[in-house]
Amino acid sequence: MEECPLSPEKKAIYIKLLLANRISLEQLAELRHCVNEKDLAVIIQRIYDLNEKQVLAVAKLNSVMAFADSIKNIRRNAIFTNKINHDFRNGSNKIILAEGDSWFNYPVILSDVVDWIAMEKNIAVYSLANAGDWLLNMLHQRKYVEELSVLHPDVFLMSAGGNDLVGQSRIGAIVDPLGDSIEISYCGFAVELMENVKTNPIVPLDQGKFDIGLKYLSKDFYALLMFFHLQYYFLMKGILTGGKFPGIRIITQGYDYALPQHDGGWGWNPLHWFKPFVRMFLGNGTWLKTPLQMRGILDAAIQENTVYTMIYLFNEMMINTGGIFGKSVFHVDSRGSAGPDGWTDELHLLPEHFKNTGKTFIDCINGVPSPHGQVYVVNQMHPAL
Repeated sequence: MEECPLSPEKKAIYIKLLLANRISLEQLAELRHCVNEKDLAVIIQRIYDLNEKQVLAVAKLNSVMAFADSIKNIRRNAIFTNKINHDFRNGSNKIILAEGDSWFNYPVILSDVVDWIAMEKNIAVYSLANAGDWLLNMLHQRKYVEELSVLHPDVFLMSAGGNDLVGQSRIGAIVDPLGDSIEISYCGFAVELMENVKTNPIVPLDQGKFDIGLKYLSKDFYALLMFFHLQYYFLMKGILTGGKFPGIRIITQGYDYALPQHDGGWGWNPLHWFKPFVRMFLGNGTWLKTPLQMRGILDAAIQENTVYTMIYLFNEMMINTGGIFGKSVFHVDSRGSAGPDGWTDELHLLPEHFKNTGKTFIDCINGVPSPHGQVYVVNQMHPAL
């Protein structure tokens, strides 16, 4: 294990600098070698002005969602056990552990990413995913650590961060409603991410949308972006160092450009008959649209551009963080894959687009080469509907 180069006093100073979006790249690199679970809890509390109990409370699922999630995982894990009981581990079959949020466990009777992956004959998936779960909550509960030790999977899938960004209307706490933010100029980490995009773009960048969105991102967004970097580094280092899980691969995912909306989804479309019912049940508009309106960001195009910029930077952060660990970490990049009509609700894709993302995960799991090395880009799909 790497030794921490920082004294407790200096680490506290670096955390303050991160929260103020004034930490340098060199300081951030030093800090990531030193953070522990307690430090991570302190950072998120200060970004969102919460105490520790409140952090765990907002990350906790409500009873209805938790029940729906548990039913789905029970069904999935029974299929996993059935495969294992038939000598599945022999040959080139893959054992997968999946931890994550609603992209991995959509709490309605619709197929999500993990559902599609688990349908493959050569893949057995054990799921810990829960809709609404925060990354910090996953790190705090450490369920994945226990199951890694039991299963020794070939691949660990991770989908987390979306709820930390938008859960409990928290997106309102990380935007600048005046639209005159220049905070990216103080974030060396974000500047470096975008410099990499200039030299090696993986997905196209709509510079106009991105630049408009930048004006509405506060210092707290950049603190949160760097916080994600620290959390994922902490998670990946814990799995990949120490020699406990030799040969394991980690695959992350970074979401598509979510669309703030209140639309009820009514209209004539027999194949998507479920949309209005899902949108009513899950409260379409409460994650993105309403919080942005509450902060005074009322223009629909500006709302969309703000979320676009957040998601673009989040994916670049994921690619950067995984790159530290070389060929052990891969990223599935869904940016732009669904298009404006590919959504069940504000945050979740239609089943056919979740299938498209799932197919990309399957290619990555099976070692199909990607033209982008460790990054697998989900191709845009245009269903004939």
